[in-house]
Amino acid sequence: MNWTLIITVIATAAVVVTAWIYHRQLKAMTKTRQLDSILVILRYIDDFELRRVRYFIYEHGENLKSVFDKPFSWENRKLIDEEVKRLSGETVELHKIELWINALNNICFLVREGYAPSEVVSGFMRNALPHCWYVFAPYIEHRRTRVDTIGEPSVYAGHLQWVVENRCKSKTLQGSLKRNTKEA
Repeated sequence: MNWTLIITVIATAAVVVTAWIYHRQLKAMTKTRQLDSILVILRYIDDFELRRVRYFIYEHGENLKSVFDKPFSWENRKLIDEEVKRLSGETVELHKIELWINALNNICFLVREGYAPSEVVSGFMRNALPHCWYVFAPYIEHRRTRVDTIGEPSVYAGHLQWVVENRCKSKTLQGSLKRNTKEA
């Protein structure tokens, strides 16, 4: 009986079993990380104040686009804030809109970097992200033109822009193509 061969077979089997267990643990950890990210995203989506801002944007989106379409200055920022307050009856202010943009950008960071599945966008925010980008794009550009004291250009809401351009538009287009094909 060749003990070396038996020991080699047992060691190889142990390595294979260990690798299989490690692979399963890695899959479970990845799934847990994604579920944690989904819970964070759902908290953002369900936040009462952010929901108020989202509905305000839906109602006054066209009015806001023209207000946001101004070069950055602190005076223009005050004027934008006053107009937002006027349109909302003092229930929404520019600071809350910025918090909503930041929340969307955080959600998009999680999706873009793979911490949350991209189905979160298509399942929960398919319409909200493109709509908010449509309304906020002038303001985001407005913010990006602000002179920065460190000399670096602003990338304000860069993850939001990337997800809308690379996930939402392609998914929306694919979905409408599938519906049109089925109808034909």
